[in-house]
Amino acid sequence: MSAKNHSAYILAFLLSFLGMIFQAQATHLKGGEITVKRISNVSLTYEFTLTTYTEDNRANQDQTDVNFCFGDGSGIFKAKRLLPIVNLGNGTLKNTYKIEYTYPAPALFYKVSVAIPNRNDGVRNITRSVEVPFYVETIFSINSGLGQNSTPLLLNPAVDLTAVVGQPFIHNPNAVDAEGDSLAYRLTVSRYGDYETCNPTSRGITAPNFRQPNEVSPIASSFTINSLNGDLIWDSPQELGLYNCAFIVEEWRNGVKISETVRDMQIEVKDLDNKGPKIVVPPDVCIQAGALIRETITAADVASKTGRLDPVTIISSGNVYPIDTSYAIKQPFATFISTPKQTGTATGTFTWQTACQHIRKETYDIFFKAEDNPPTAIGGGVKLVDSKIWKIKIIAPSVKNLVAKIQPTKGSAILTWTPYTCSLPGAKIIVFRKQAACAPVVNKSCETGMQLTGFTEIARLNASEVTYEDTNKGTGLLKNANYVYVLVVVFTNSAGQTDYSPMSNSSCAFIPSSAPLMTNVSIQKTDATNGEILVRWSRPLNLDTSLYKGPYQYQVLRAEGNGSTNFVAVGSPIPASIYVAKADTSYVDKGLATDSKIYRYRTDFYYTSNGQFKLLDSPSPAAQVQLVAQSAVRSNKLAWSADVPWLNDFQVHRVYRETPRGSGKFNQITEVSVAGPSTYMYTDQGTDFYTKDGKFDVTLSPDSTYCYYVETLGSYGAGFPAMTLINASKIVCLKPQSDVNPCAPKLSLSAPDCAALDGTLNCNFTSFTNQLTWQPTLTGTCDQSIASYRIYYTPSAAGPFTKIAEVNDLRFLHQKKDSFIGSYYVTAISQLGKESPKSETLNQDNCPSFELPNLFSPNGDLKNDVWLPMRCPRFVKTVVCKIVDRYGQLIYDYNGTGSDFGWNGKDNSGKDMAVGTYFYTVDVSFDVNDPSLKTKSLKGWVELVR
Repeated sequence: MSAKNHSAYILAFLLSFLGMIFQAQATHLKGGEITVKRISNVSLTYEFTLTTYTEDNRANQDQTDVNFCFGDGSGIFKAKRLLPIVNLGNGTLKNTYKIEYTYPAPALFYKVSVAIPNRNDGVRNITRSVEVPFYVETIFSINSGLGQNSTPLLLNPAVDLTAVVGQPFIHNPNAVDAEGDSLAYRLTVSRYGDYETCNPTSRGITAPNFRQPNEVSPIASSFTINSLNGDLIWDSPQELGLYNCAFIVEEWRNGVKISETVRDMQIEVKDLDNKGPKIVVPPDVCIQAGALIRETITAADVASKTGRLDPVTIISSGNVYPIDTSYAIKQPFATFISTPKQTGTATGTFTWQTACQHIRKETYDIFFKAEDNPPTAIGGGVKLVDSKIWKIKIIAPSVKNLVAKIQPTKGSAILTWTPYTCSLPGAKIIVFRKQAACAPVVNKSCETGMQLTGFTEIARLNASEVTYEDTNKGTGLLKNANYVYVLVVVFTNSAGQTDYSPMSNSSCAFIPSSAPLMTNVSIQKTDATNGEILVRWSRPLNLDTSLYKGPYQYQVLRAEGNGSTNFVAVGSPIPASIYVAKADTSYVDKGLATDSKIYRYRTDFYYTSNGQFKLLDSPSPAAQVQLVAQSAVRSNKLAWSADVPWLNDFQVHRVYRETPRGSGKFNQITEVSVAGPSTYMYTDQGTDFYTKDGKFDVTLSPDSTYCYYVETLGSYGAGFPAMTLINASKIVCLKPQSDVNPCAPKLSLSAPDCAALDGTLNCNFTSFTNQLTWQPTLTGTCDQSIASYRIYYTPSAAGPFTKIAEVNDLRFLHQKKDSFIGSYYVTAISQLGKESPKSETLNQDNCPSFELPNLFSPNGDLKNDVWLPMRCPRFVKTVVCKIVDRYGQLIYDYNGTGSDFGWNGKDNSGKDMAVGTYFYTVDVSFDVNDPSLKTKSLKGWVELVR
């Protein structure tokens, strides 16, 4: 070996040796993560915090700074380590590095990352981990809608990292979010990156031969993370050694992901005479703001192989406790008190006085951890842990102490309640009402808003209100009817979404009356002029005959129209019998338009005083059952309603169909179990489901008419005479729709008549006509009974289309005022109202024109004085023109609209140009859709003569 080669060999050896020394000194990284917090509401300035978990060695002591890359194309920025370094036990140190950085502009996502040399040695699921730089990243969004957003903070350090062979291992990061955003969790891979550059191609690369920890041993085990609460569970490790893993904490707001935080961490699997403790937390709970929470958390150690039980310590973390101000809740804070190293069953007490400021959409995730305290002789006193997340959701409080009091003389109810305790964004109190028997409200856990059927919103009040009078929109509440009231608060929650409080207690109002009860308004005959309605009522309720003496009489009154109060007497007064059963409580009203009109009835009761009939009281009126029908494909849809003082809800209504058609005879085809008015409906597809009066199935045909009526069943409920009130609707008849559509027509669009525009006086274009013609498509698979055609148009091919005409011709002229441009399609409409698919969409374009003459004479004779386009230029948007003399000197320069273009023979300073030849270039843009016609360039000469 030459001396020169020998020297090179020695140098290479020394460099390699020194490299190994440096590498040994620089290996210490176990895990870590990056947290991001915006610290300015004026600039895009953020504070970045890198937390690392390391071995306690010289390499960590020397790692006084780290290199940050901010993902915006800038270079490396160094961040200094904060002191003190925290010893977390279990051979792990916690290091914190902070740096501030201002971004130049918002972006959908930025990726901040840190790479540090190197990971510690001996990681079994990363090849030669001692040579692999440690790397973590956080991805976050910057936009004005996010405000001063912070990425989640991981409160539980990556220190509970000792697992035991054959025992389940658990770790939870206890991630909290300052803004209450939703968090989700998923596994990822450990990565590495070049720590000397921010080149994205050399960073964030999967660590060499990385496998999840459970994939190293041939013995099966599972390694998972709970996507909802973040529990990382290895069930169960099988082989000793160091293992690294990584997971992502996703931050979501209103369904949009706005950040991803990566935690990389290390698990050491040992074989110890120890078993981890077990912790028990209360079930997840929903609490109304203002309630006090006080619960006991327990934990107990599990006997080791040799039967040893170690003392247990319970600790807790979460943003319900006093922590970093941007992440902690508003006061009052929660407390957790537990004595360390308890023998037997360890306990701790969690206490939290909740308040209105704690209301939010997301749960509060409170982390509880139990750790044992084994003797130092057992694995160096390494602690094993068990942890649980307890989820608490704070919801808006319900309105309290609702009371309803009747105002009999006004026919109204006064509602009062305790002032609402919370000032919430956009809060309103919704008043709900239902006519039904009184029943208490029971809110299920975490249930908010109106959850009961049959309730209708009748008012929406400011949250500061404490009273409301229900006058039934000025018509008065029904007599002898029971009303149930419930209040709910609506507000905007922390996520900017509409939210609700639980329901208040219910309160009831009942307006008694001695008047008769209306029991029937039932259509007996459907006709345009000779319809008949059966009206029935009960005898007066609780009539005091010692005060109100006979003789007595009834008077039937009728009002025409839905909700009408314009009652007029119908027929003569009817003598009323109080003691002897007589047929004096019914009346058949005739000569009515029952096929189209709505009638309301009430029967007033009169007693005798000083020989004169006097009105005792009027009952709440009742109207006929209103039935509407709508045809559908091979079916008919029925819906009905009834404005009556009794209850038709939670009954079985009856539907009848004429059988045979045209016979005038009806048989019942079904029973409909109804809950509230929204369920009063039925779709007939031809099957007869009610067979007690025979089974008469039919195939509904679009060319046949089918007739129906319905009967409602109702009652006044508890506290009233037991009566089943049956009332019939009018008869309605209709044809079902066909399931066969017409075929699409074949559309043609004539080319625009541009020649006609050339003859327009003064080139003033004000009318443009597009001519559409089409032919029907008549085949055996289409409905050939065409009634009309619909024309659809849009000024832009991108849409949307709107219907501009419906004709029964095969042509249509579309008159426009701006241009020919437009897109069209046509559909066919059958005699049964079915619409075909649309025809081919055809597009009309403009026909541009711009031509220039080569001679003009600006001599002031008002003839050809200005150099202008020949004929009428069409659909010109802009003109750019440059004119030079024979020496190349620019004398005219124009850039503007086509309507203002023209050269008057003067130069740019207003001087008349000499007779001669001039040269021009003109670039024209046109209002057209065809890209090939959008522009035109002209070059040539023009002769100026005088």
